Amino acid sequence: MAFYLIGLGLSINSITVEALNILKTCDKVFVENYTVDFPYKIKDLEKNIEIKINELDRQKVEDESILKEAKREKVALLVYGDCLSATTHIQLITSCKSQKIPYEILHNTSILTAVSNTGLQLYKFGKTTSMPNWKEHTNKPTSFVNYIKENKSIGAHTLILTDIGLNLKDAIMQLKESSKKENLKLDKIIVLTNAGTKNQKILYDTPDKIENKEVNLPFCIIIPSKLNHVEEEALGVLKG
Repeated sequence: MAFYLIGLGLSINSITVEALNILKTCDKVFVENYTVDFPYKIKDLEKNIEIKINELDRQKVEDESILKEAKREKVALLVYGDCLSATTHIQLITSCKSQKIPYEILHNTSILTAVSNTGLQLYKFGKTTSMPNWKEHTNKPTSFVNYIKENKSIGAHTLILTDIGLNLKDAIMQLKESSKKENLKLDKIIVLTNAGTKNQKILYDTPDKIENKEVNLPFCIIIPSKLNHVEEEALGVLKG
């Protein structure tokens, strides 16, 4: 009778030995499938770790029905990247605490640290923001541009997490339209795709030159502020 919140890391082989040992003792193992486009199939992960995995959508996670099962059995919830990068998951832990359900958190690497693969220094990043998929919104929200402006005002880089299902061409289009509407001048941007996997790719150029590139999901966009000498040199070597 326990609940385990487990980060999967960024590649199919990134799960920790500690987490794998715990999963082997669990009665049920779930994975949430709504915060990111996985770079691999869940069935392949099942085969890799030799454990049956049940997929959960947003409603099934947020209604906390999984915790009812954790009162009777040992239950694990797998999360792509780090298990607490998505803010909604901390609610599960606070609910465990209030309901006196034993729990354990097993962290892993996430995009919030893997952006350093571009050569940019983590301490120079400002607030992280998300880009919604306009196909899911009638009002075409542009509020993420305000974070870019705020970060630029203090010389900080901006990490933009793109919504699930949003492809590169549409993401760049939304970025350009939003920047024009909010009077933000865009120079070169960085696109990091499949971070932390063998298929990782780093693109660094103007939006017009990047938008027609072929990249695999998931990817993120980085709006760099002023690069220092070390960042500029590293990015020049690592891109492509």
